[in-house]
Amino acid sequence: MTLEEINPLTEAHRLNYRLRSTFFYRKLKEYKTLSFRARIDALLPVKHLYSWESWVNWGIGEEAFTYINEHPSLQLIQVFCHPRLIREHSSLIAYYRNIAALSQKAVKYLVAVDVKNIETDEENKYSLAEDKALVLSRLCNEHISLIIDSAIENLTEEEIYGILLASTGTQIDGSWRNAIGEEAEKVVQRLLIKEAKERNIIAAFIPRKGMVIEVYNPDRIEEKLGNIESYRGLMLSNHTSILFSSEPDISLLNNEGTTVGVIEVKGGTDPAGALERYGAAKKSFEEAFRKNPEVKSILIASCITTEVNIRIHNDPIISAYFNLTEVLSKDLEKYEQFVQEVFSILEK
Repeated sequence: MTLEEINPLTEAHRLNYRLRSTFFYRKLKEYKTLSFRARIDALLPVKHLYSWESWVNWGIGEEAFTYINEHPSLQLIQVFCHPRLIREHSSLIAYYRNIAALSQKAVKYLVAVDVKNIETDEENKYSLAEDKALVLSRLCNEHISLIIDSAIENLTEEEIYGILLASTGTQIDGSWRNAIGEEAEKVVQRLLIKEAKERNIIAAFIPRKGMVIEVYNPDRIEEKLGNIESYRGLMLSNHTSILFSSEPDISLLNNEGTTVGVIEVKGGTDPAGALERYGAAKKSFEEAFRKNPEVKSILIASCITTEVNIRIHNDPIISAYFNLTEVLSKDLEKYEQFVQEVFSILEK
């Protein structure tokens, strides 16, 4: 199927669902949802150090408290939010919030506390104030108590983690609507890393934070791909580099540090915005040409209208154009053309 034969709206739906799938997986890893069980289990040996005498003041219902307290396999800290515990381990707010089936937005609306930064504080640098810990505990426990009451004393550990995953999925779905462009960039970044791996030319990963270069270990490649937002790019064995940034989305550097190639990724799926996305890419390319007239520019985009398609093919500033949907659909010919175009620039 040629570009002219593709209905922009049909292509938009195809790309939208492809990127949505990868976005869900990446966010599940980013939120570290699957690690919550192990983190709570790690606290079980000290569960006796948490007093529950004030459970009424923490928003826990009487029947719910009695049921969990007498449960043969569930522990109180597995289910209810203890204010001291979340002051000690603030990122675990995400665990109790999701069990309560509350979104971050809902928490902010109901108790005026923004938990987004608190939940991502893996190093426990955030100091959660006493009053905030109390209102957050009450909110989570009130909703968790309602869930237990509705279960009619039949709640299981599996169901608790089922709610946790379902709630996380709802949050991911909510954030997806504003992240199509970002996910398109991440997909192309992973694609280039995998291709560099296949060509056996990865030397090291460049972290976004700190100066410690991570020497390439093939046994940890999936870990790197799952946490791609933590890396600024990669160094190749032929003394060149691929950098991930913005404007351009991807820069190709030769062994002297000169930008010899730039890539713009436009994953927007709204046909009405196709011209605007083309204009943004062109602006980025023009800036790269201003610095180096010999630079090669690659546009990889989707949902391109007929008018924009004509402009692209008549635009001397764009060295090569690839349809994102075709590349991601495992069209071997289109995929090979794209990666060959990229890596040929780095081989010169």
